[in-house]
Amino acid sequence: MKAETIKILILEDNQSDADLLERELKKNGLNFTSLIVETRALFEEALKDFEPDIILSDYSLPSFDGFAAFIITQSVLPDVPFIVVSGMLGEERAVELIKSGITDYVLKDKLFSLTPKIERALKEALERRKKKIADQELIIQHEKLLEIAFLQSHQVRVPVAHIIGLFGLFDFEDPSAAINGEIFNMLKSSVEALDRTVIEILQKTSEINYPRKQA
Repeated sequence: MKAETIKILILEDNQSDADLLERELKKNGLNFTSLIVETRALFEEALKDFEPDIILSDYSLPSFDGFAAFIITQSVLPDVPFIVVSGMLGEERAVELIKSGITDYVLKDKLFSLTPKIERALKEALERRKKKIADQELIIQHEKLLEIAFLQSHQVRVPVAHIIGLFGLFDFEDPSAAINGEIFNMLKSSVEALDRTVIEILQKTSEINYPRKQA
């Protein structure tokens, strides 16, 4: 089965370095398509139009730097991994970048480590997306359970209280009494209201995705 093609956005003002980077990735068997940009305007345009899976960015560029590119990325595609590929990046600055949220960094004279870092970054990004989806589903489930709890504690109790109260007014000694007819109609309305609420609870319960039991 052919691996899914990875869309890589490369921010690099040196074409030779960009070509070297692409050759290294191809040599390591990475299945990808790439777009190389070198200015802020083209980078911002590529984020929206190219929609990359991962970004590889030089740290120092004539018009702006890699960290500025990362900040821009966070506002547009916050879940996309961002790796700095630099020729000169001190250890202290590299640590600061990682603490700031940048996924990873690679020195240009150690490109052999780039492919494994890309694969790891994409795997971690996928896991984060799955977790985010699962968390969102849990929030939805919780909201549905709250709705059901409200229906059970309020909308069920009201017609039940009416029914109990009406039974207390029923004239059992004279079943044909006129008041019994009125009570019967009110009982019917309360039972119908209760039935509608039960149906609504069942509907909301059916919308909850309970975890499957593992065999």
